[in-house]
Amino acid sequence: MRACAVALLLAAGPAAADVYHLLDGDRITGKTVSKAGNQYRIQTPYGRISIPKTKVQRILKDDGSEEVLSAPPPGAAPTPSPTPPPTRLVLIVTGASFWQAWAPSKDAAAPDPTLRLDVSLDEEPVATYADTQTDPDIPGAIVNAFSFDTAIGIDAAPGVVAQAPEARPGRISLKLELPAERAGERRLRVAYQVNDGAPGAPAWRDVAFSSIHATLEPDAPNFVRLRQDRGRMEFSGFGRKKMKNVESFRIEMGME
Repeated sequence: MRACAVALLLAAGPAAADVYHLLDGDRITGKTVSKAGNQYRIQTPYGRISIPKTKVQRILKDDGSEEVLSAPPPGAAPTPSPTPPPTRLVLIVTGASFWQAWAPSKDAAAPDPTLRLDVSLDEEPVATYADTQTDPDIPGAIVNAFSFDTAIGIDAAPGVVAQAPEARPGRISLKLELPAERAGERRLRVAYQVNDGAPGAPAWRDVAFSSIHATLEPDAPNFVRLRQDRGRMEFSGFGRKKMKNVESFRIEMGME
């Protein structure tokens, strides 16, 4: 008889219940008795309780539907990782300027007199400096002596900042800011180039170059000196006019 009474009491209990999800992460399960005023009154297995509506985030009802009252409180925003500083590379150019001369031809289009200095790391160009201005040094020839003046064109790779050249007596400073991941052991290469194509469809060719293995530090400027010597470069004025001994132009590179 007592077992039957217990069974009847269990059968009389709520077959389903609402689940209240609170803003602080707690959950309360019970049958909603009243929603009057600013309180929810809930019948739980442990008795009747009241919950302020302002503390409820959502209610999962006994019929499977959901009522959302407010958004969950935002968690503490993660502290953003500090942006690593750029890797700074400074090229110090000293010595003689590179130059090139072309003999004009009546049968062919005039050559593009642009000279370009290409700077690359691990065979990937990071910055180029282009000089398009000619110099009337040799009568009857098109001559361009590379100059880092204010008219020079600068092109930097994505993520690279190339500042305007800084000129001091006897030296030129080329300052580059590279992405932080460029720090470490790198192959640094510089090359003077001429354009064998047209200005709108260039075909750059190295005519003087040098390279070194450089260790780029992430937290300090990295200075590299380029000492330039023209050697026996000349423009032949006899017979077929052309540049001679261009390969004698030397660029000695070293970390400072």
